[in-house]
Amino acid sequence: TQWMPDSLSALAFWSLVFVSYLTSAITAALGIGGGATLLAIMANLLPVSAVIPLHGVVQFGSNIGRLSLLFRVVDWQLVVWFSIGSLIGSMVGAGAYAYIPPAGLQIAMGAFILYSAWLPPIKLPSGRKFLSMLGVVTSFISMIVGGVAPLVFTAIKPMFAERTALVGTMAALISGQQLLKVMFFGFFGFVFTDWYLMLALMLFTGYLGTLTGRIFLERFTAEQVQPILKVVLTVMALRLLYMGVVG
Repeated sequence: TQWMPDSLSALAFWSLVFVSYLTSAITAALGIGGGATLLAIMANLLPVSAVIPLHGVVQFGSNIGRLSLLFRVVDWQLVVWFSIGSLIGSMVGAGAYAYIPPAGLQIAMGAFILYSAWLPPIKLPSGRKFLSMLGVVTSFISMIVGGVAPLVFTAIKPMFAERTALVGTMAALISGQQLLKVMFFGFFGFVFTDWYLMLALMLFTGYLGTLTGRIFLERFTAEQVQPILKVVLTVMALRLLYMGVVG
């Protein structure tokens, strides 16, 4: 297996490895923006058919690391009900993904990234009786456009009085959802082994970013960084929309 797919330039390869570090550092230090920014940049540098599967692997890696630290405080009953819905949503979403043309995927991702940059997350029904439905809806969306963590976070936040339990349970929900996504894309023929080196390096630099983010970014506040991220997200989203419409 060659170390880099033909569809990717060396500049794009190393840019993604660095961006994985940077976006993990931003999320670790400020708690906002990293996941959406990583998705937007991946969508502009990778072949459109590879974006969501590869983003799923990277997000799984970052969440499983957090889960390993907070395993004891996770609400596992909540995870089970959400995962039942996630299984259904991922299955339906994988089927739908197969029929959407590349230009349609670019338009959908561009629109979703613009929405995530400028609008608050949609208020989905909260409460334990809606958990499986929340899993279905967010997993379906995740299969098409990627990052749905803000939607899930907004819905489950009212169920927790203690922040550590919220963060731990969130890590369990998203890592499970991303694992299902990766499994279904593999089942439908996506060849992850073609991207093994880039994924390994992105997971490694993402972990480094989580460890060192606070050190390098502690002098900045979310209010200072958020306008910069919004500009980056908007430019990336508009480029995707343009490519999708022209394509």
